[in-house]
Formats: sequence, C-alpha cells, structure tokens
Amino acid sequence: MSRPASFFKGRPEHPSFHPHGGTESTMPVLPDTLMKVGSAILLAVACGPAAATAGDIVITHAKGETVLKATPRKVAVYDLATLDILNALGVNAVAGVPKGTEGKGNFPPYISKYGDARYQNVGTLFEPDLAALKALGPDLIVVGGRSSRKYADVNAIAPTIDMSSAEKDLAAVTIANTRKLGSAFGVSDRAEKRVVAFETLLSSLHAEAAGAGTGLLLFAAGDGMAVHAPGDRFGHVYDFAGIRPAVPAAEPTPPGPRPAAGSPEAEAARKQRQDTLAAGLASDPTWIFVIDRNAATGNGASGNGETIAARLGANADVTATTAWKAGRVIYLDPKTWYLVGAGIDALSQSARETLAALRAGK
Repeated sequence: MSRPASFFKGRPEHPSFHPHGGTESTMPVLPDTLMKVGSAILLAVACGPAAATAGDIVITHAKGETVLKATPRKVAVYDLATLDILNALGVNAVAGVPKGTEGKGNFPPYISKYGDARYQNVGTLFEPDLAALKALGPDLIVVGGRSSRKYADVNAIAPTIDMSSAEKDLAAVTIANTRKLGSAFGVSDRAEKRVVAFETLLSSLHAEAAGAGTGLLLFAAGDGMAVHAPGDRFGHVYDFAGIRPAVPAAEPTPPGPRPAAGSPEAEAARKQRQDTLAAGLASDPTWIFVIDRNAATGNGASGNGETIAARLGANADVTATTAWKAGRVIYLDPKTWYLVGAGIDALSQSARETLAALRAGK
C-alpha cells in the first residue's frame, strides 16, 4: 500500500519507498544527458537512502529508523508502556488500541480511558486486526514486546516503530523511551520534567533499599509459584528497587520452545523450579516481592480459587521466612509489572509504593 510522502521517507523496506521516483521513459537518451544521469546514480549509490532533511522527525527504534515529515496526529498503539508514556505526557494523538475480541481491553485503571468507544479497536497485543488498522488509516503505528513480531505486517500499512528493548535495566528503558516519544511528539520539555522527577524518586528508593537487607521475587502463575532471580524475566525488579538479591543470578536459558507438557524435559524443568523456590526461601530473605500473573490477566485467584496471599500463607516454607513473619511482603501491582512494563507513570507509582513499604517495614 502506498503511503503519503508527507509522512514517510527513507525506509527502503517499506512498500511505498522508491529510490528514484517517477516512471521510466522510452525516449532515447543523448550522450550528455546519459553522463549526467549516470553521475546522479553513482552519487545516489554512494550516499545511500535519502537522508532526513531539516524539520523531519527521526525515530530510532528496535527495527531501525523511521523518518516522519510531521508530528503524528493519528496513532495506533500496540504497546501498553507507550500508552502509559503518551498519556503521562498529555499527547492526544492515540486513535487505535488493542481491545481484543470482546472489545473491552485489559488496561490498568489509570489508563482505562483507552477502553472508551472513541478509541478504535485494532486487535490484540498479539494479533493486530489488519483490516481495522487499514480502515483507521494511522500515520504512525507503535509496537513493542508482545506485538513486536507483527512489525512487518503492520509496517506494510503505515510507518511503524518498535519500542522493544534488549536492555535489562527497566528504569533506563523507561527514561529513554519517555525522551524518545517526547521528542517525536514535540513535548520534550514535558518529557524531561517527568524524567527528572522519576530519577529523583528512584534515588530515594535506592537509598532506602540499600540498608533494607535482601529481597526475593516470587512470580505466581496459575497454581504454580517460582523464584525469579536476576537475569530471569522479571529479575529486573531487584535493580529497579535497588535491593540486594537473596539468590544468585540465573543461568542463561537456552533459546527454543518450551518443552512439551508431560515430557521428561518438562518434568525436569518443574523439578528445577521447585528446588530453586525451596533454596530461595531457605535463604531467609528480609523482603519478599510478589508478581501475580492471575491478577494481571483478570483472574485474581488460582485454579482452586485461592488468592495469592492465601497461597503464600499456606506454604510452610514461605511462612518460615523472616520476611513473612515481619510482614515484609510487597505485592507489586500485577498489571504494571506483567502487562505494562516500561511506563513512566506505572513505574513511578510502583516506586512510591515500594519506598513507602520499605520505610514502614523498618
């Protein structure tokens, strides 16, 4: 699909890009003209794709670089952290969001407005509705995390940026993305104010956590529960809070699909999680941090109906810890940590809540 030149420039993989423009001519070319054309082609090859000109908006992201000719006014967003940041910066360009097959979405309360009818439903976080996206006609699409693998599909419809990051420092990602989006939407001053406030808050949190002892992160999903150590999926909680981990860093997980249910590999993985959980609790952490996936996805209880607090209280290894006995259990907001991630509003609130808990637990 061809896109208006006013919104896209310089991306050779985009279907609308043509390095020369115009159409071929069947008229004979005079020698002098041929030399000029040849020189122009050599210059173009030497310089590569057309560079951004003054006034263009250049956005560097996980899939490369996108150049826009104007500030986006109609944006489809498949990344909740980006929704968080745009909302925090007062950007009103969002027009399409993923609400799922039921059309309700699963947004945290502070950005629940994106579930309103005025925001077009453009699929799910995993599966964009390409027909709805084409009908919306956005001038920018944002993917990230869960939606990142659909980049090529949606980039065929409109210029797309991928806000995913391989950086393990969640706070650093949040700061970088806030500045990036602030620049792209012409609100860099607002972005910088939010970044400064966030950094100040993190400094206070880290100062408090430095003398708070050790922490252990428990991730609950379904009826199971596992320790997440530094290097695991949610291991960045330790760095974010500034607390010393009660367990060593995890070994890198080999790439590849999960073992099939019931297979020897799956049983070995289950046994390893059990052993890691027992060892983590035996380390007697000063603090326990909890992320409850069931609550994040809309089911506040496990398969047998127990809440996460009840499940922890029924586990003798948990109740034997100093953390449990002293009431030093921090239930991290599940939607912030499982669904949103690097959103400056969500993480600012999480930092405030964690700081208050650490102070109260002295």
